[in-house]
Amino acid sequence: MKSKLRRTGTEKYSAASLLAESVGNAIGLSGTPVYNQGGEIFNIMEILSRGCLSDWGSFTREWCYGYGEMVVTDPEQLGEHLRREGLMLRRTKDQVLTELPLKRRIIQEIDADEKAFTREMKTVFNLIERYDTIADNFEKGRAKREIAEKARQATGIAKAPYVAAFVRMLLEAGEAVVLYGYHHSVYEIWMEELKTFNPVKVTGTETNAQKEYAKEQFIKGNTNLIIISLRAAAGIDGLQNRANINVFGELDWSPGIHSQCEDRTHRMGQKDSVLSYYLVCGQGSDEQMMEALGFKTAQFAGIMGEKTESEEDKAIAQVEIGKHLDKVIEKLKKHG
Repeated sequence: MKSKLRRTGTEKYSAASLLAESVGNAIGLSGTPVYNQGGEIFNIMEILSRGCLSDWGSFTREWCYGYGEMVVTDPEQLGEHLRREGLMLRRTKDQVLTELPLKRRIIQEIDADEKAFTREMKTVFNLIERYDTIADNFEKGRAKREIAEKARQATGIAKAPYVAAFVRMLLEAGEAVVLYGYHHSVYEIWMEELKTFNPVKVTGTETNAQKEYAKEQFIKGNTNLIIISLRAAAGIDGLQNRANINVFGELDWSPGIHSQCEDRTHRMGQKDSVLSYYLVCGQGSDEQMMEALGFKTAQFAGIMGEKTESEEDKAIAQVEIGKHLDKVIEKLKKHG
């Protein structure tokens, strides 16, 4: 099931809707049908079984914060309703893959290049000046999105050398690393900073043959580093046989995207605990994105019947990843 089906008004959505109506039975398969706000599930279900959640107005009045709103007030209750009515079949990894090792994630603060950030933010400040003069609401909304995107890019560029330094530490200790990002300008910095490790990349611009070649080079051990776009990870399999370390050098607005990326290594065939490092800095958009992701994760986890990460889970993850970094440092001392 493609993520495009979470929103109406696209050609893919219309085509999928017509196809579903023309067959006797339609089944949607996805581990992440909800990326951001819980109301996205309505559009998915409308294709599979039109009217099963009533009409949009009735759905939002019953399940969301008001008519036309996308935010679900009680995600857990909606998830229970979907499963009780037979509209969603959900088996968690704990139920299906009892032998799968644990998955840990940690937020790691890193530095940023203040001069690079200031340079990149000049464009943002120019956009902000123009934003204040725009009267048309549509144009104002588009300008706002552009400001947010440019600030996100400036953040990625400013911290890129420090992300590369963190990854270099892992690589020099012999670890195989899956590095996730979003902007091509950031990939270029990583590729240059880490070129001695012969990195390969899957960033959404490669042909299928190039994408497959990059993946095979990593899986076969010809390189210990693969750089993957946050939005190009879906469908990549086999990484679990090679690596258990994920590094998120940039963030995505959608928790479902992060979960999908983590699951490239956390799946059948993985023998070790999966460690996911989220590298963030005090400059730019990271803080706001983390706040938004905390809310969105609750929407995703509630509807899908998963538990959100507790404070105890976070504390355990800190300990486990602390042990991992201790091992990395010891390896580096031996080779130093």
